[in-house]
Amino acid sequence: MSEWIDAEQHADRALEMYEHGRWAEAESELRKALSLNPHQPEWLFNLGLTLEAAGRDAEAFASYERTASLMPGQADPLMAAGIVAIRLEQYERAIELLSEALRIDPQSELGYAHQIECYTHLDKHDEAETMFYLAQQELEEPSAHCLAMMAESLVIKEDHDRAEWCFREALRLDPSLPRLRSRLGSIYAATGRNRRALQMYLRDLRSDPGNIDTLLDYGELLIDMGRVPEAAEKFRRILELEPANVDAHHHLGEIALKAGRYEQANLEFELVLKLDPEYPRVREALAASFLRRNRIQDAKPFLIEELEIIRARDLDHVRLYELASLGELLLQAGLANEACFILQLAIKKQDNDPELWMNLARARFIKGDRSGGSAASRRVIRLDNQCVIAMHNLALAALEEGRLRLASGWISRGLKVDHHDHGLRRLRMKLYAMWIAQKAKSLVDRALPWRS
Repeated sequence: MSEWIDAEQHADRALEMYEHGRWAEAESELRKALSLNPHQPEWLFNLGLTLEAAGRDAEAFASYERTASLMPGQADPLMAAGIVAIRLEQYERAIELLSEALRIDPQSELGYAHQIECYTHLDKHDEAETMFYLAQQELEEPSAHCLAMMAESLVIKEDHDRAEWCFREALRLDPSLPRLRSRLGSIYAATGRNRRALQMYLRDLRSDPGNIDTLLDYGELLIDMGRVPEAAEKFRRILELEPANVDAHHHLGEIALKAGRYEQANLEFELVLKLDPEYPRVREALAASFLRRNRIQDAKPFLIEELEIIRARDLDHVRLYELASLGELLLQAGLANEACFILQLAIKKQDNDPELWMNLARARFIKGDRSGGSAASRRVIRLDNQCVIAMHNLALAALEEGRLRLASGWISRGLKVDHHDHGLRRLRMKLYAMWIAQKAKSLVDRALPWRS
């Protein structure tokens, strides 16, 4: 009897500590209570809440799962475990838990909404839409949460019209849902309605001035609108609220890089890499800042690391601009073999881009593949018959091979496009010199007597 009373007292103290935000003390009291009565599911559930509040999601998930095993037929621990599983990126497991919660409580709005979220994260957008329509059938009232989650799936599919409708409906049903106006603003921004987007962000920031996600969206839109100093101010405001925010540091690094403040960019990108080594393309950005400072040897290891990361990914999910950007930086660093590999992958995705072919030609020439470089340059000219650079490169390759007539043809063609091109004029002078040398050698050879 005494142990039971002691356990209750520990549980009561834990609740008091929790309400005051003293998570460590609340956890300690709950663990004492559970050591005396380990089969009390309510205390185990409260331990999950405490661990979740302290940011220890993996431990909270285990606590919720154990609670669910002790409380069969109860939806709350299953729902809590499913929501934490989403944060842990265990989307398949989250779907299982949320489905079980919905079997117990078919009117759980959040159960449907979070399943839509899981399918969206898994790129299963048809399943997300099916779950949305199932929620429409099963729930007694339209769900703002389900509409908002469905909109996120539609945003990824770039179905902006339907996404806008969903966000508007969600806002009409429940204006208090966090960031609905900002998410609607992102649709306006994506469809070129920047002023309306700004209005949405400002309205959200009036009600929640410290919302970091909204400040990030606002800053990114300001960059797109060319209002860079204002954007930088928003990112610095984020760092006042959250000094280790990697997105804000990365944006400030990009702003510094474009403004020619290469040392500052370097510092920002190094900090991002330190805070989050998995941050997308941070090694590429860091290498770019080194290259701008002509520190090529410092840039190379980061470019090689970025290349290995891309090789390890499913190439179907690597975007064209990522490949093109990395290929160009590899070229600048003199890593011609690696640049060829990346640029060939890019061309497989889009083979009618003359700039990609131009960079591939440069990479091939640099590594000594004159034939491959010439082939790529001819492909450039088929795509852009006014490209003087490709004509210059073909003329130079022909000169190096001693094919003077071919070189003359490319030089003449290039000068018809741009008569003042200095590179082609220099090649023409070199061509004349080689012609004269060739003629002179021919005359000398004719004048020499035959030897028996």
